[in-house]
Amino acid sequence: MSDAQQERHSLLEDAQAILFGTVMIAFALNLFAHSQLLAGGAAGLALIGHYLSGLSVGTCFFVINLPFYYLGYRQLGLAFILRTIAAIACLSLLSDLTPRLAGFNRLDPLFASFLGDCLIGVGFIIFRHGSSLGGINILVLYLQKKHGISAGKVQLAIDSGILLAACFLIPWSAVLYSLLGAFLVNFLMIFNFKSSRYNGFS
Repeated sequence: MSDAQQERHSLLEDAQAILFGTVMIAFALNLFAHSQLLAGGAAGLALIGHYLSGLSVGTCFFVINLPFYYLGYRQLGLAFILRTIAAIACLSLLSDLTPRLAGFNRLDPLFASFLGDCLIGVGFIIFRHGSSLGGINILVLYLQKKHGISAGKVQLAIDSGILLAACFLIPWSAVLYSLLGAFLVNFLMIFNFKSSRYNGFS
């Protein structure tokens, strides 16, 4: 089915996907924080940059994202960047709010990795609504849209490299659990976000 024949998402459909997707991802990030696990993508790069340079994680995250925002604007459009900014704002707010609403008396790190990455894999529904969480997500979506390269495979390769580099900075057990989690979330992406199938049309 061509783009012209596809039914576009409404603004309400995009908004609900961004809201519910970021709710799940925010909860996953709090699982990781409680268990001292790592995420992949730009967040992982920002953390590594913080350890190596002494700059704040926020500063590193901002600097790392600059070229990706430009790429997203030039190659994927203004609407994509605006939806991405909305998703990042929601995720930031919900990540701070979640610890006030939920706590953990006992949380096994392996289970936290499994559940968290399942939630992230489902939360990436935002991709199908022309949005992302910035950073490497933009590069991954660009490569899939323009060159048909699997988003899951590219994300897996990048995340694996980031987490392996972190071996020198955090305990090996945390790296192992985080690496297994990266394989899980990208396994979900490979099976559910194929370029030959429905990608959303906003």
